[in-house]
Amino acid sequence: MTVIRLFVTAVVFAVLVSAGVPPAAAASQPPPEQQNDFIPIDQLPPQDQLPAAPLLIGAYVFVPVVLFLYLVTLSRRMSSVQREVERLEADIRRSRA
Repeated sequence: MTVIRLFVTAVVFAVLVSAGVPPAAAASQPPPEQQNDFIPIDQLPPQDQLPAAPLLIGAYVFVPVVLFLYLVTLSRRMSSVQREVERLEADIRRSRA
């Protein structure tokens, strides 16, 4: 299980880095003064615009990776259950003979 957790942690880190999450130093800056007027997005300065592409790509990468990891763990659990059922069937056959 630790390998899977390590892999999930690495994937989450990669998604956050690719999404452009600001470092802690940038997050601790005081917020700019609030404005009262509506300004269309194309008139905002580039540093105030939030690019959607990295977030969208991050979401499209994150979901299949999580689904794949879920299917891998499900497959492992199912094979374990299958081995246990086969063992129990063999025990029943031996007890009848």
